[in-house]
Amino acid sequence: MKVKHSKYKNTGILFELLTRQLTADTIAGNNPRALSIIKKYFSGDSSLLKEYKIYHTFISQKYKEDNKATMLIDTLINAHGKLNKSQLRREKYNLIKEIKETYDINNFFKSKINNYKVMASIFNLLENKDASPTSIVDSKTTLLEYITIKPKNIKVNSVLENYSKQDKDTRLLTYKVLLEKFNNKYSGLQDNQKTLLKEYVNSVTNSPSLKSYINQEIKEVKKLINNYSKKVEDKAVSIKLIETKNMIKPLCKKSSVNDDNVINLLNYYELVNELKTIHG
Repeated sequence: MKVKHSKYKNTGILFELLTRQLTADTIAGNNPRALSIIKKYFSGDSSLLKEYKIYHTFISQKYKEDNKATMLIDTLINAHGKLNKSQLRREKYNLIKEIKETYDINNFFKSKINNYKVMASIFNLLENKDASPTSIVDSKTTLLEYITIKPKNIKVNSVLENYSKQDKDTRLLTYKVLLEKFNNKYSGLQDNQKTLLKEYVNSVTNSPSLKSYINQEIKEVKKLINNYSKKVEDKAVSIKLIETKNMIKPLCKKSSVNDDNVINLLNYYELVNELKTIHG
């Protein structure tokens, strides 16, 4: 029986969304329930952890030669075939059930997935044993093209890379340490800064909704700076504020959101907060 791709059953996607949720919960100051879910299902001798490592190897390993990439694909398919499928199905069923009980399932899965086509191709090769020859060829071609990209052009997620290399006890400790550092680092953020970071974490850089949100915030920030510039008695400072306001430009339709855009807006928030503290 053919198995249609479903991100609800794609272990690589499930793990990525859980790590995003962990970050978003932490930024928002909420109880990071995703942490306990990750620790429960992706540790020890779990089949889900073994399957995730296969997904991660597909995503992170790069070769210049096609023949090595082909060998990698065949080796990982073979490794997946040796997993305990009944245990894997049971663990995945319980994982999805717990995610549904913990989060709004529609919100949890609404984020766009980077490399979605690659993730779907991995799923197709691992799960869809009765796929048509053309479907298998398409999936293998997608993975070959992805794996044979030169390493210097690849940005590897260091958190996931380090995670896969650590033993289970170190992995669990790493999550606790990262969580504590994250809380300490962002404990002093204002609500609007936390909201911006949460929006950025939960979206992709070219998301229209994210761009719309940032442009709306830019409009509000410019309005506030303009208002405070009229309250400043020092004429030189007032002029500088006007110049700063005029330098803040909304994102154009063809541009995408990047780290610099977010950092700049965070700094503008900080400026507005300082002006509010001084001038009320």
